[in-house]
Amino acid sequence: MTQFNLKASRSLRISIAALASSTLFACGGGGSSPSATIKGTAAVGAALSNASITLSCKNGSGSATANSNGAYTASFNFDGPCTIKASNGAVTINSFASGSGTFNVTPLTQLLLSYLAGELGTTVDGLLAGISSNASYQSALTNSTLIANAQNSVAQLLDTLYGVKLSSNSFLTVSFTPGQAGADSDLDTLAAAGAIGSDGQPAPTLVAAAHAAGQSAASGSPGGSGGATGGTGGSTSTTK
Repeated sequence: MTQFNLKASRSLRISIAALASSTLFACGGGGSSPSATIKGTAAVGAALSNASITLSCKNGSGSATANSNGAYTASFNFDGPCTIKASNGAVTINSFASGSGTFNVTPLTQLLLSYLAGELGTTVDGLLAGISSNASYQSALTNSTLIANAQNSVAQLLDTLYGVKLSSNSFLTVSFTPGQAGADSDLDTLAAAGAIGSDGQPAPTLVAAAHAAGQSAASGSPGGSGGATGGTGGSTSTTK
């Protein structure tokens, strides 16, 4: 009888271990959510055709290659937020995704990062590097109200400095196709006005103004979006 009980107990332990292992595998393990999709368009006016897209998230990472229109789709296990980098060799620009959905990579999203970095008391380099570990940055980049306010502030800045009114202030998430009216035309207009350089980057003076506007928002100065607290743990890089 004792021998039977020992065998039965061993069999039960093995079954429980196997069940636990299969459950962990089914849930993705490691804290990552089940597979989800991030998509969007990488463009600087002209599409970033065949650009390499790299996504680094709070948990998880993914990659994709944009098509000839700059459109990309990446499905993988992750917990947001995520940084997004698009590069075709000549141009490299950055953006972010709060979670699954549409998130573009354009000079405007690069500018948005400068604004948010100012609001969070860091630099763009610090913000991108800290996204996997800094709770303040993670909270800000998944806060829909804060992001919408930041986009509105960037749009106002472009209107004030260059007299350009965007077709949509939701430039981070609006669906568009290069060569068509709307968000892509905005990029062409901004390039013609000198707000975007030939390297696809926002003009340095514009970047500095966006960073300063973000800092003003954090301090509650008039004209800012107001509402982010300074983060810690950012890079000491001078990039804005």
